[in-house]
Amino acid sequence: MLVPQEKSRRRGSDQCGGGRRFDSILYHVLDHYFGLPPTDWVAAFKSVKDREVEEAAETMKRAEAARAADSKPSLPLEKYAGVYNDAWYGPITVRMENSGLVINFRSHANHDRRSAALQFDTFKAHWRDRTIEDAFLTFSLNPDGSIDSARMAAVSPLADFSFDYQDLLFKPAAQK
Repeated sequence: MLVPQEKSRRRGSDQCGGGRRFDSILYHVLDHYFGLPPTDWVAAFKSVKDREVEEAAETMKRAEAARAADSKPSLPLEKYAGVYNDAWYGPITVRMENSGLVINFRSHANHDRRSAALQFDTFKAHWRDRTIEDAFLTFSLNPDGSIDSARMAAVSPLADFSFDYQDLLFKPAAQK
């Protein structure tokens, strides 16, 4: 099973998040400077964040309900295993482990994911390092059934993909 393990780095330990903490202070200073009535910016940003989290949870719930739960991958899992390259990012390895798949990002030692088949040729990846958001890994096949490429997408609409995984296009490495 593919499993990403890094949660969003932008999520602060406080209730309004890293950038929002700064904005709360900035807006408080601006309110004071312009002689405006004081506003509880921490509460205002928390309210927005709470609404975003609620909407994201609903979106993910709808997506889970709509998935084809009885679908199977097009290929046996071991056929997805191999080395894949992205021109910008470099190589990753997909390997079998305990009847599931694991993705290893060579350039980042903590970017190992376990993956579980979700539907068809899309796997839901869970990072071992739980500070990174979960992601979908979708394989595209050639007409002969071989793997053409793989792409990643965030599971949550709130995911901080500052690592730009959604822009990667993994192609199978040339066979030797």
